[in-house]
Amino acid sequence: MRDSPQHERPDTAAPQHPEGAPAAQEDRTDGPVLTRIAYLDGPRLRRGLLAGIDHVARQRAELDRINVFPVPDGDTGTNLTLTLRSIAHAVRGLDTRSVGEVAGVAAEASVLAARGNSGMLFSNFLLGFARGLRQRIRAGTADIAEALSTAAASLHEALENPREGTIITVAREVAADARRRARLGGDLYPWLRDVSVTGRESLKRTREMLPALREAGVVDAGAKGFVAFFDGVLHYIEGGVAPEEADLAPEPSGARPSLYVAREAGVGSDEGRYCTQVGVRRKSMADGSEIRKALAEKGTSTIVLRTGDVAKVHIHTDDPKDVIATISAFGEIVSERIEDTTLAGVGRHVAVVTDSSADLPREWIERHGVSVVPLQVIVGERTYRDGVDLDSAGLLEILTTPGAPLPTTSQPTPGEFEQRLREALDRGAEELLGVFVSSVLSGTYDSGAAAMRRFKGVAGEAVDSRSGSLGVGLLIARAVELLDDGWGLSEVAAELRRIRDRSNVLFTVDTFDYLLRSGRVSRAKAWLGGLLDYKPILTVGDDGRIVPAGKARGRDGV
Repeated sequence: MRDSPQHERPDTAAPQHPEGAPAAQEDRTDGPVLTRIAYLDGPRLRRGLLAGIDHVARQRAELDRINVFPVPDGDTGTNLTLTLRSIAHAVRGLDTRSVGEVAGVAAEASVLAARGNSGMLFSNFLLGFARGLRQRIRAGTADIAEALSTAAASLHEALENPREGTIITVAREVAADARRRARLGGDLYPWLRDVSVTGRESLKRTREMLPALREAGVVDAGAKGFVAFFDGVLHYIEGGVAPEEADLAPEPSGARPSLYVAREAGVGSDEGRYCTQVGVRRKSMADGSEIRKALAEKGTSTIVLRTGDVAKVHIHTDDPKDVIATISAFGEIVSERIEDTTLAGVGRHVAVVTDSSADLPREWIERHGVSVVPLQVIVGERTYRDGVDLDSAGLLEILTTPGAPLPTTSQPTPGEFEQRLREALDRGAEELLGVFVSSVLSGTYDSGAAAMRRFKGVAGEAVDSRSGSLGVGLLIARAVELLDDGWGLSEVAAELRRIRDRSNVLFTVDTFDYLLRSGRVSRAKAWLGGLLDYKPILTVGDDGRIVPAGKARGRDGV
């Protein structure tokens, strides 16, 4: 039997189901043979879970794109996909006939693996679903409908302040419709098909239920991920043929919500800055409501998952340390993850990495989630990390201090590169884009490209900017724009190289002192230039080297 949800289109002449799909009965009448799905057991639920997970993963970028509530941090698709990926890993090798056991394993796997608001909520839904199925070997439409109702109720109870227009609403309406349509001995396929339609209709209504969604012109991202999961199961039963999804098509180009404008307009502005996720273990673990009560005044969007002796907490807070200290009173901290929700780029599938020569403003870097690897600045016997241990004001002070040694620079260490790249991948990135200072000015490009290649199985593109400072920074800014508009890694890299080959930077210096000290000009030229107030106009040549482009007398002449 195949474990993958990928399979060929079934013969449309006679309704069929893929190998291993939910078991069927045959109704033999005077007409064609009709296949009926009579029940769900362990192997069928396992395959259904894998199909749903696969379908959500394919919509990851779109879910990130429309993520504006509760915090517009563009990571709903990433967090949900990574949570579901852990569930897939747990159930893939299961060999049990019990539908309840498979549901239980999936729910248990989701608890500590849950990431972000969307992952936590989906995990809570699975916990309720598993409780609803208990130890059943098989389940029919009535049993599954009851489990969905338990799951929807669990989801609602998990939040201190549940908001309509989110996955809460869609899950409740799906469960209610599932119960209305359920009947003993009913066929699972048409039942699931009709329930999925209800989910899509409910999803469309979320756009009008929350001001943040209405303003951005999108549906709720978490709810859409929930609906996509059920659609994936349905597509699998139908042999991989996707139903019409015109109603859920992406908004027209140009209607892409701005995560940054939405934040400034107040969307999510009342949420805590740090998305804090903590796992805690203790025998006789406290009830989830006790933990929520202890955290009542410490943040928003609080979700507590509890299974056995483990609890997982999600909260948006301005003081993660205080939250962790509070949770530690309930047991041993076994995991913690703190993410700054103001870093809009954390959910981007392509991590953008550069070096500190790009001279990008710190606020811009933080807002767009760009990873910056610091060059080393060497002053006498001391080594500083550019922009970390030594900022531009400090460097200027050294340069203007009489008798101070002349600062020199060195490329980042391999360890620095690997650390920043690994951090980017841990935040959910799947591919790497590096844009570095000119390779003939520094060994940074070669070191960065080599570090990217060490991450086996991760696609990467290293771009030699053939420039420095502003030239590197502008390429990074353009890369971020293109990635946020949905461009792929190779497309962005090709466009950056095209822009690089058609662009240039011109600059000048106020004094020849540092050109002289670095050996770029002779003492005679420096003396004559200073005497006549000549200002050299410099540029970066086609090969990435700094070359003269002209000269002028005085600033006005420049």
